[in-house]
Amino acid sequence: MKLPFAPRRETVGRALVGVARALLACLLAGARLFGGYAPFAVGFVGGAGAGWMGLAALVGAASGALAFLDFPHALRAAACCVLLFSANNAFCECRAYRKPWFLPALTAALCASVELVYLLRSGSAGDWADCALAVALSAAFAPCARLSLGGREARREHPAAALMLLLGVLTALSVPQLANGLAPGRIAAVLSLLLLVFERERAAGLGAAICIGLCVDLAASGAWFLHTACYGFAALLTSAFQRESRVRASVAFPLAAALFTLPIGSDAALVLLYECLAGTLLFLLVPSQLLRRAREERTPPDDALRRRLREAAEGLRELYDSIERAETPPEENPAVVYDRAAEAVCRDCALRERCWVNEYNRTYTALSDATPALLRNGEGRGADFPAYFADRCIRFPSFLSAVNVELRAYLLRLQYRRRLDEARSRSAGQYARFSALLTQAAESGTAGAAATIPYRVGLSQRPKRGEAVSGDSAASFETEAGLLCLLLSDGMGSGEAARRESAMAVRLIERLLRAGVDAEPALRVLNSALNLRAEASDSFTTIDLAALSLRNGEGELFKYGAAPTYIKRGARVHRVCCSCLPAGLASEELPPETTRVRLEAGSFLVMVTDGVADATDDGWLQAMLADWEGTEPQQLAAAVLAESAAHKGTEDDALVLALCRPMSEGAREV
Repeated sequence: MKLPFAPRRETVGRALVGVARALLACLLAGARLFGGYAPFAVGFVGGAGAGWMGLAALVGAASGALAFLDFPHALRAAACCVLLFSANNAFCECRAYRKPWFLPALTAALCASVELVYLLRSGSAGDWADCALAVALSAAFAPCARLSLGGREARREHPAAALMLLLGVLTALSVPQLANGLAPGRIAAVLSLLLLVFERERAAGLGAAICIGLCVDLAASGAWFLHTACYGFAALLTSAFQRESRVRASVAFPLAAALFTLPIGSDAALVLLYECLAGTLLFLLVPSQLLRRAREERTPPDDALRRRLREAAEGLRELYDSIERAETPPEENPAVVYDRAAEAVCRDCALRERCWVNEYNRTYTALSDATPALLRNGEGRGADFPAYFADRCIRFPSFLSAVNVELRAYLLRLQYRRRLDEARSRSAGQYARFSALLTQAAESGTAGAAATIPYRVGLSQRPKRGEAVSGDSAASFETEAGLLCLLLSDGMGSGEAARRESAMAVRLIERLLRAGVDAEPALRVLNSALNLRAEASDSFTTIDLAALSLRNGEGELFKYGAAPTYIKRGARVHRVCCSCLPAGLASEELPPETTRVRLEAGSFLVMVTDGVADATDDGWLQAMLADWEGTEPQQLAAAVLAESAAHKGTEDDALVLALCRPMSEGAREV
């Protein structure tokens, strides 16, 4: 039975998090540094923030200070924690509180104000130096604690903050020792160091080793940094020779520690060697699943994103294959029409035995002969049935009426089934196309072209007479893959509705191309999407895309129902036409028409909509381009648009997009 006062799962979870923070703060208070200070615990309270979680950290830190520190230092640490908790609650709503400098400055100011009272009474130069170091470490640890407590994403983006929290814990654990001099905390430090060094770069492993060694030496009040030197030497050799092999790392680390400690020959050096051996044995016992998970979390963001895209693409491809492999049930037999009609009409007929038993073959033949006419006409007529059957049946009008009712139901079921199969096939094709799209996005590089050609772009457009906006849209942009893309779309009709359709198509293709997807699959995805939209809105749009390399001007023209594109080189004009339907009307399996082109220096590329010219009436445009002697693409676009009014009129939207690759290697102008 569920109790009415049973706590919710969220409440229990928050309570457990609060207890964990209190225990962690209590443990950090055991890291006594600089003559008895607890900077890690004080900084942890500052980073824990306001509210109940901050209060849990305060309680844990104050309890740990009273348990591990002498009374004067415990009292001062508790006072600093109380002030920090109060300041967090007072300033948490301020804008400055979110600034990265605010928390370290607040921690340093409050800790210094508390310590100053004691130092002014009786404090030597050494006491002032220890206090300054403790205050500085508290101020540095506070933002690290905030980031470490901020969640997995914050720790992944700021690994140094998580390392600082680990250093505080290891420092606290390094203080207690066993009777033989071994410290469980230092063994944990060796284990942590091996986990950090394993599969990391040499510089990162060496830095972590030095930081951990310094904290261990400070906790042990070491004067000559034995652990720092040993850990650094062992980490350097391990990262150089282990080569991502746990066995090699487990051999290299204690061997390097032995090479360092055995020549020293002191008891502390032997204890250090034993601790390194114990930590190495624990490292060998770590499950491989944990190491694999840590390796995945350390994967660079770009590699992780590409891996996830590839996995998603493989999943979609498997889903497509499973749909294609699925067996479809056979179509319903038209004989079901007669079976159901006979069930309703012939059940209590006096001639039932004669028609359906004694003369079953003649009845079957008569109905089979009538079936083609029924399916062709969509309804049954008396003349469709043989005379020997119609004259013999004493309930023929009722039977014919029942047949027509069942025939309409059968035809509706057949139509629904075919539409369902068509939708199923279309959905499966969408999975396949999106799988190819994700695969190409994962494999595409992000490096741009090493050298870019100079170019200038001009655009001129005119709405249909009587309309406020044009239904044509265009865009020109560069991709990180080193492509210059010129995109033009002509929406169905004119006005605002056509503008929305064409703008949507341009926006979608631009985003896909900028994401690294190749032009052909991007256009096929758009065509599939518009095919689905066309069933509800009867909308379609033409697509005209030029994708040219910024290195040499080579590229391709992609067209779905677009007007011709013209390439002008001197007085020569080359025309590229299209014969396929616009996107949304073309078959989903039909790729865009593709033409390979090269835009040489001194050339123009002119893209137009059918409101300017089409393949049946563009002689005037070719002649105009051949005679053009200007150098500015904007002037060319404006001239073509003005001339089109005399030849095509203004009864349709018109847009001209012109690209010039100048002879001189000047700066680009877009």
